[in-house]
Amino acid sequence: MKRKFSILVIVVLIVSLFATQTQAQDKKNFYRELGKKLSKNRQDYIQLTDLEFANFREIHTTGIKRGTLYRSSSPIKTWGNRSYIADKEAERVGIKTFINLADNVKDMKGCKGFQGSYYSRQKVICMNLSTKYKSKNFRDRLAWGLKLMSKSQPPFLIHCDLGKDRAGFVCALIECLMGASLDEVTRDYLISFYNYFGIQPDSSDYEFIANNEIRGFLAQAFSVKFEEISKINLADGALRYFLSLGLSVEDIEALRNKLAN
Repeated sequence: MKRKFSILVIVVLIVSLFATQTQAQDKKNFYRELGKKLSKNRQDYIQLTDLEFANFREIHTTGIKRGTLYRSSSPIKTWGNRSYIADKEAERVGIKTFINLADNVKDMKGCKGFQGSYYSRQKVICMNLSTKYKSKNFRDRLAWGLKLMSKSQPPFLIHCDLGKDRAGFVCALIECLMGASLDEVTRDYLISFYNYFGIQPDSSDYEFIANNEIRGFLAQAFSVKFEEISKINLADGALRYFLSLGLSVEDIEALRNKLAN
């Protein structure tokens, strides 16, 4: 009996390992195919407005005052003319503080789109974040940048290179802190995937990305199981996360006050 049980356990483990490897390969293939759709050519996105092409938008989820927080692709990296559109729109809406998640100061000033831009005449907080969200470097740099943001003048614009991954995660954390629902956060995050890859809401690809990215990211950040992320208070989760980074209650309240209705 024990021998049969042991064989059954081994079979279950092998099947589970095979399923895990298959899922990982499927995920890798999915993102490889998705990446092939990314283009710097405006004519490949004729269905988009200029602002959608630049992935530029205002964030107006629950709790955030209108005209206070924006996000976009890089306003200074000249890839497909997106930077010119983003810089001009930033000037139009009166951005006072840019939150650059991708660059250090030297690299920022070396970008072709920096010199003579509206961006170059405003305050810029260069966080220079990696894409490893759980790393000490990411957490330390994010805490440092958010403290500076809490002492800076809105309107703010948050960007990385495409304004999709690092910007998506950081914006989602702020949206949660300010009281947004999981649906609101998910919708804002996935707009970037429509703008770059044509991913439509309510499609299977939309749900795949939402589960593998923003919902999973938040579950990890807030230290809950994936299936619990839709049940918890996201504002409390974000508060605990920011405190764990090393922000003080005063830092967090100052940031809230800059953004709040």
